[in-house]
Amino acid sequence: MEQMWILIDGGTGLHVAWYFWLRVLDEVNRSTRYGTPFGLLLLEGQVEAPAGKPLRQLEEAGSTVPRAIRSTDMGGIVAPGRVAVLLTHQDAESAEQARDRILERMTAAGTCGVRWLPTLLTYPEDAAEIATLLTTGWRPDAAAHSDAQRSA
Repeated sequence: MEQMWILIDGGTGLHVAWYFWLRVLDEVNRSTRYGTPFGLLLLEGQVEAPAGKPLRQLEEAGSTVPRAIRSTDMGGIVAPGRVAVLLTHQDAESAEQARDRILERMTAAGTCGVRWLPTLLTYPEDAAEIATLLTTGWRPDAAAHSDAQRSA
């Protein structure tokens, strides 16, 4: 039981960053080997109306993710105010539906005055961007590459 806490963030119930990125790498390898696509949903939280401590608001909002995703998917807290969801066995169309469903569920659960800015990457289409995330982490400028900008 103690080992589980090493992998799970106690405040959000999400996997810790190092373990989450390790699992994304595993999924890249599996997808390459078997040809199964997957999605990677990046969510950057923005506090709309600060009510005390913004980092605490972001953590509380992030805790809605585990209940919003399928049991076969994996959520991780990758930086303060940033969460990511590994959408296994999802092509681009199903990953878009999953993104919408997750955001809808998180909103219904109440996100404590936090708005989530989504970026959806799919493998193999966005393999280069996913590889960059695996080697450099999720930098602040990565969130600027949102779905709206990608479709323009």
